[in-house]
Amino acid sequence: MKLEEEFSPYLPEPKAGIGTHDVFCLRSAMGWLELGMPSEARKELQSLTPELAKLPEVCGVHWSILAREENWIEAEKLARDQVSEQPDNVTNWINWAYSLRRANGFGIRMAYRTLRRAVDRFPKDSLIPYNLACYCSCMNIIEEAWRWLDIAAQRSDYKTIRKMALQDDDLQSMHDLLADWSV
Repeated sequence: MKLEEEFSPYLPEPKAGIGTHDVFCLRSAMGWLELGMPSEARKELQSLTPELAKLPEVCGVHWSILAREENWIEAEKLARDQVSEQPDNVTNWINWAYSLRRANGFGIRMAYRTLRRAVDRFPKDSLIPYNLACYCSCMNIIEEAWRWLDIAAQRSDYKTIRKMALQDDDLQSMHDLLADWSV
């Protein structure tokens, strides 16, 4: 493959029913989000054809816009609807718990209980137990936080999880012990 072909921009092949214009708009929305411009991302999503609004990719970008705007009530509602419609999508569960944690009237205990319901559904996923460790740490349930962190590391690897944990403010109370943590 030539160098210019390898790095030349291209659109992915549209899925059945998704036109090239819509693929471009969705990718543009994602780009605006990466630049920290959720209002521009929202404009791109609004230019999609209406029947595409319920696609998982579009809902994921929409949730990210709401999260960037810290509109946690709407983000929680969208994520809850997504879990109801697609319960086998791990991202929907993580987004729902993340929203619950931050939305007024819910909180970290509700986020924990919600994500706890998903841990067995996704036995290979490391982010669910990792987030449960964060929630436990924030609730000062340190022994359980360690247990969840260990499960996350078993599902991923200790080096990766330790590196993430050392950079995570939610696990601040465990940072001193994490420096020596290994298998």
